[in-house]
Amino acid sequence: MKNILKFLAVFSFVIILAGCTSKTEEKVVRCTLKLNDAAQNYEIESVYNIYTDGSVVNKVETTEVVTSDNNSVLDYFENYTNTLYTNMNDAYGGYDFNITKEDGKLISDTKIDYLKLDREKLAKDQPTMKSYMNDDYMLTLEGIKSMYEQMGATCEE
Repeated sequence: MKNILKFLAVFSFVIILAGCTSKTEEKVVRCTLKLNDAAQNYEIESVYNIYTDGSVVNKVETTEVVTSDNNSVLDYFENYTNTLYTNMNDAYGGYDFNITKEDGKLISDTKIDYLKLDREKLAKDQPTMKSYMNDDYMLTLEGIKSMYEQMGATCEE
C-alpha cells in the first residue's frame, strides 16, 4: 500500500511538473492570394504565414510579390506599401518590413508581431478590426482567416 501511495505521489508530481513546464506548440496556418489585373498590367502573389498557439494569433509573416513590366506600377506599389507599413508601425508598433525591387518585381517581406502591437488602440481607431478580435483584443485565428478569405485568399492548416 505504501508503494502505491509513493507511486501516486511521484506520478502526481511528474504530471504537475510536466503541466507547468510544457508550452503550447505554435502552429502555422498558410493563406495564399493571387490577383491578376491585366488592365493595369500587374500581378500580385501573397503568402501569409499565421503563427498561432491555439485560437489567437501571435504574428503574421507575409511575402507579397508584385510583378509588372511597368516601372511606374512598381513605384506606386512601393510607395503605397512603404507608407502604409510605416504609418501602421508608428501608430501601433509591431511591424517590421523590407521592400526590394528587382527585375520587374517588387518584393515586400513583412512581420507583424501582434504581441507587441497596440491592439486595443488599433480596435479603437479601426472599429472593424474588433470583429476579428476576442474580448482581450487578441486577434483570433478564425478572424484573420476570415479577413484574408474575404480578400480572396485560400487558407490551409
